[in-house]
Amino acid sequence: MNDDTLAMALSALGHRIRLSLYRRLVTAGPAGLGPVALAEAVGLQRNLVSYHLQPLAAAGLVRSERRGRDVNYRVDHAGLNRLAAAVLGLSDEQTVESARGT
Repeated sequence: MNDDTLAMALSALGHRIRLSLYRRLVTAGPAGLGPVALAEAVGLQRNLVSYHLQPLAAAGLVRSERRGRDVNYRVDHAGLNRLAAAVLGLSDEQTVESARGT
C-alpha cells in the first residue's frame, strides 16, 4: 500500500462514525449489511450511511453490491489486510531506524 492510499485509509477510519460503521461491517462478516441495519446500529440517518461509507470504499476498505434497489455493504478483506500490513510495516521501519540510531 503506497503512502497516499495508507493516508486515505487512516483518514477514513479516523472519523468516529466511519469507524463505527466499519466495526459493524467487520462484525457482520461476509454477508455484510444494508444501509438500514447500519443506520440503526450506529444511530445515524439512513441517507448518511452511503455518504460516510464512500471514503472507506475509496480507500479500498469497503465494497458495495447492488441487488435491485437495495445496496449491501461489506468489508473488503484484501484492503483490510493491506492496511494491516502497511501499519505493521511502519512499526518495522521504526525498529530498523532505532537499531541504526537514527
